Amino acid sequence: MNPIIIRSLIAGVLTSFLCALIGVFVVLRKMSFFAHAVSHASLAGVALAYLTNTNPFVGAIGVGLLTGVGVSYFVEKSQLFSDTIIGILLPFSMSIGLILVSFVKGYKPDLMSYLFGDILSTSKFDIYLIIAISIPVIIITAILMKRFILISVDIDLAKIRGYNVILIDYIFMAILSLIVLISTKIVGIILVSALVVIPPATALNISRNMRETFIYSVIFGIAGSILGIGSSYILNLPTGPAIIFVISVIFLLSLLFKKS
Repeated sequence: MNPIIIRSLIAGVLTSFLCALIGVFVVLRKMSFFAHAVSHASLAGVALAYLTNTNPFVGAIGVGLLTGVGVSYFVEKSQLFSDTIIGILLPFSMSIGLILVSFVKGYKPDLMSYLFGDILSTSKFDIYLIIAISIPVIIITAILMKRFILISVDIDLAKIRGYNVILIDYIFMAILSLIVLISTKIVGIILVSALVVIPPATALNISRNMRETFIYSVIFGIAGSILGIGSSYILNLPTGPAIIFVISVIFLLSLLFKKS
């Protein structure tokens, strides 16, 4: 098999799995806007990386992670809701990114790929980086799974049980930020929130319990990624939009079987 396709499938399956898994908590906590904000904030990191001749992927992760954790910090320190904080940080970070982009001279094809995704250009370094991030993320999520679920469903009960909600929230935001950022390689900054939100939303349409929600979400996310990558390669379509189109169609089909 073509090594480009192999690398693309590895990256697609790993990131789709992570997005679908953590996306369940995102949907339950009504945090869809957060993924959108972190991905857009990463543009500043990409531009900064180009200006300093470093890897754009690493730059995006650095700035995006800082933004994600920053949301938790400002929500904790202020009296404002998270959507208000995100509404402030998103245009601020985007403005920095666009200002930095203006200093990058000449045509910037790789920079454009971060906006719209280009999984077929995934390098070995990108694969190693995605794997290096995925392993600890999966381990930490597995350890804190019950706490994440309880905080998503009933934060007051989590506090009563003595959980350090603030610390757990910081960890969750950091994990979500990392997952969103590595996913920009697949579908791009503009579309990445869909990869986090649509599979769990689809799963919630047909699942009967929390366990089924996680299982269906992962299945739909991975299936959409594989079918999207395959169709983009065969039909010469842009990969990111193809993946989002497939998982969107799956969502629409799930409405036909939605539980009453």
